Amino acid sequence: MTQRLSKPLFGSEAFRPGDRNRAEPYRVAFTLVELLVVIAVIAILAAMLLPTLASAKQKARRIQCLNNQRQLALTWMLYLSDNDEWLANNGICDPASTANKMWVQGIFFQPAANTNSAYIMDPNYAQFANYLRSAKTYVCPSDRETVMVNGVAWPKQRSYALNAYLGWKGGWDGRLSSAFTIFQRYSRISSRMPLGTFLFQDVHPDSICWPFFGVQMQTDTFFNFPGSMHSHGSVISYTDAHVEWHRWTDRRTIYPSSQNYHLHADSSPTNTDIAWLRQRTTVPK
Repeated sequence: MTQRLSKPLFGSEAFRPGDRNRAEPYRVAFTLVELLVVIAVIAILAAMLLPTLASAKQKARRIQCLNNQRQLALTWMLYLSDNDEWLANNGICDPASTANKMWVQGIFFQPAANTNSAYIMDPNYAQFANYLRSAKTYVCPSDRETVMVNGVAWPKQRSYALNAYLGWKGGWDGRLSSAFTIFQRYSRISSRMPLGTFLFQDVHPDSICWPFFGVQMQTDTFFNFPGSMHSHGSVISYTDAHVEWHRWTDRRTIYPSSQNYHLHADSSPTNTDIAWLRQRTTVPK
């Protein structure tokens, strides 16, 4: 005796070919046109969201760079408060030496300087090493991991440089003017600079070299190009420990071009960004 099923098969009643009074079960599916419409909508939404996500990521990197330089500025302030207002040493360190400490040491056209973390993290070389323990603080998150020197890419451990006219020790770099004041003590930083005196700034990835950032005070020439990784601008700290982002205005600053960045002699006539830097670098003697 055949037992009749009391429940439908697979969630619906079974269909018997001979039963003309029953409709064939309805099956839901997307047509090709509907699928194409969905894909198009997703593509449009992605195109709308990607710039927003990229902008948010860029903003996060700028905030990290601001924090890095804030720590550097505070470290600079701590050092001078522990040393009777004498500024941390800055200048040329070739070769690196434990006898003549700088805030950090290392120059980017020497392999040892690009691979030896002791020049930044060891108190025997770096005056900041006793205060600042994180190597990541010296690197801008928007910076490249390498610097090009004579066509060779070297790794680098630092994105920032210190104003050449603050705390210089040793022989002066003859490529910079000697007619301007080099500040050695905090109380001597000139009040004739109402716009402030810049302290650290991020440097263009191909232009960074010595621990100092050089500014030509008498010619429209870049010694170092400032960084422009942050929406065509640079993060800059000041001797009062405040930090800001500044957007450059001249295309030659934003997209620099040089046959050899490490000659530090790139002419840029009437560049308003050079004038802006001069106003915040130093004053005549």
